[in-house]
Amino acid sequence: MRYLFLILSALAFYPATAFSTTIGSYYISNLVIDQQQGLFIRMHNEVLRRISLDSNLIIQPTKRTQRDFKQHKLDAYFPALLENLPKSEVIISDPFYLKTIVLFTKVGSAIKTIDDLEGKVVGVVTGYSYGENITHNQNIKLDYAKNDDVNIARLMRGYLDAIIGDYTSTVAAIENGKHSGLIQYDLDKPINVLDVFYVCHDSIAGKKLCGSINDALEQMKLEGVIELDLASGIATIDL
Repeated sequence: MRYLFLILSALAFYPATAFSTTIGSYYISNLVIDQQQGLFIRMHNEVLRRISLDSNLIIQPTKRTQRDFKQHKLDAYFPALLENLPKSEVIISDPFYLKTIVLFTKVGSAIKTIDDLEGKVVGVVTGYSYGENITHNQNIKLDYAKNDDVNIARLMRGYLDAIIGDYTSTVAAIENGKHSGLIQYDLDKPINVLDVFYVCHDSIAGKKLCGSINDALEQMKLEGVIELDLASGIATIDL
């Protein structure tokens, strides 16, 4: 009993920031490459350093990461968007990045805003997030395809009135295709801007973890390491 008392006493005084935590992520080109490479990984490692957190990072395909979080095999995961949150109760961190949604139309089209998309057929890619103000708008008919190339072809044939996508994969598909001069878009005027953040469980431990992450993110924003401009959708992480 004496030894048990000593062990419990030692644990009671063990620093709260030195516990072992398992955090998940998933592969994203240039952002999450492996446990040491990628912009989001550098940001994550800096967060851990600032809060002195002993954490195990597990990188898996997206659906497996989300499944393991729901099954409480992960204490948190990143990056996450509101559209993709699990139905169970969760808490989220402050945003550390922004995802911009860009409108693509044929040259000369008058479609410029989300309101203009109402009554139109809009090409999107299965599995991507566009914001609930778009996906939950019953007046916008979303036509799902497996990739941007399919949507571009359907736009040029007149089956779609517009495409919504991002400034990386969608722009690359257009610039590398044969219709680059026939499609217009403005990267400086996204039609939607989505917060990107960590997700934690809605528990005492989860609230403590997300609170610590927020402390680090706030420091990094004050120091200019992370800069987010909601108006333009421009996000920079200087690491």
